[in-house]
Amino acid sequence: MARKRWPSPELVARAVVLDDLGPAPFVTTETAARYLALSPHSLECYRAKGTGPAFYKFGKAVRYAITDLEAWIAACRHSQTAGELKRLY
Repeated sequence: MARKRWPSPELVARAVVLDDLGPAPFVTTETAARYLALSPHSLECYRAKGTGPAFYKFGKAVRYAITDLEAWIAACRHSQTAGELKRLY
């Protein structure tokens, strides 16, 4: 199965690309949510709780850096459930 290219051609077409900076390093909440396979509402809740990926505010606009999304993904990686498995009922 071929892996989809990130960022997508549609995102690149909307972004302003500067020769010395390369592709846009920031994405919207909706694009970040698609990248993480979450809903935009989930990211909004994570922002409010302070538990999600780092983000930037430019005026009222919230943007996520791709590098911050990737760092958050790496920090969320686990190899087992927490502690001993205990019966909860």
